[in-house]
Amino acid sequence: MTLNKLDKLGKLDKLDKLGKLDKLDKLGNLDNLDKLGNLDNLDKRLNNLNMGYCCINTDLRALGIFTSRTCRLDTVRQRGIEYIYELAEQNINDLPAIFRWNYRNKIYLYRMSSEMFPFASHPDFYKIYDWERFRLRLQNLGELAKHYNQTITFHPGQYNQLTSSRESVVEKSIIDIDIHAKILDTMNCGNDSVIVIHGGSKADGKQVCLDRLCKNFLELSESSRKRLVLENCEMAYSIQDLLPVSRKLQVPIVLDYHHHNINPGTIKDDNQLINITNEVLDIWKSRDITPLFHLSESRPGITLSDSITARRAHSDYVQTLPLVLIQTLEISKINLDIEAKMKEQAVLLIFKNYKI
Repeated sequence: MTLNKLDKLGKLDKLDKLGKLDKLDKLGNLDNLDKLGNLDNLDKRLNNLNMGYCCINTDLRALGIFTSRTCRLDTVRQRGIEYIYELAEQNINDLPAIFRWNYRNKIYLYRMSSEMFPFASHPDFYKIYDWERFRLRLQNLGELAKHYNQTITFHPGQYNQLTSSRESVVEKSIIDIDIHAKILDTMNCGNDSVIVIHGGSKADGKQVCLDRLCKNFLELSESSRKRLVLENCEMAYSIQDLLPVSRKLQVPIVLDYHHHNINPGTIKDDNQLINITNEVLDIWKSRDITPLFHLSESRPGITLSDSITARRAHSDYVQTLPLVLIQTLEISKINLDIEAKMKEQAVLLIFKNYKI
């Protein structure tokens, strides 16, 4: 139903009173009203959206509460491995406060910091790291996460590259991914607790590198293979690039809208993006995992004519939920990581703007 029809039927005033015109305006363009379909379904669609943020809670960080304490390697060599255990324990101690804050503010998706256990995957320490001392604490954290309805995910650093031609890089990647899976397993996290990595290197050509990824994927632990998901990136692998691997390995794709806008492959419009999104969703559904998406925006003032380096930098907040995301919510529940510099505050702003 278009704006003109709504106006003639006398419904615009009603929508304005309900706050829905403002909500539609936040979508970017009231003229796209007919693309959204029935307005009565808009709130229903947004109810299918579970938003969260990444690692740092800015409110709590100002109080000294955070979970990424680490140190320099020289410090470890001077003070011994016990010191990094102490840092890990402090990180663990602060995590419940973040879970509680999220729950009280209706945020139920949280990406845990990969730095929670300093040097856990470092070549000098991973074989002797004493995970047993943290087992009970992690089990308790898992129970707390369930109590506060937190879906936990991980996104290890971009040095995790199963596409690399360097055996040392692949070996370190496997170790690191397996450690993340061990943490989630010990916390007894469910299927939705996935581990996100990028495609990584394309130095030998995309197809050669993706074939290498398929081979190296089999070297991961069983738990890692169940939890691993691939994210399209702005520099190398588009959604289309990853889709054949996703089908072959039954590894879902995390659709990152910001990365797609910078590196769309041959996708030219929203209709094509919706079509490939449905193919992506099929893999998630076949695995019985709630689809995970990422959303961020370029900094204010950045345009399409700016460099990729400028465009890829994240803004403090996210102003607009993409129309294609709203349409996707019609058919699927979605976990959505808001990758903005203001972290939880960016999520709260979306809640406010969309009256969620």
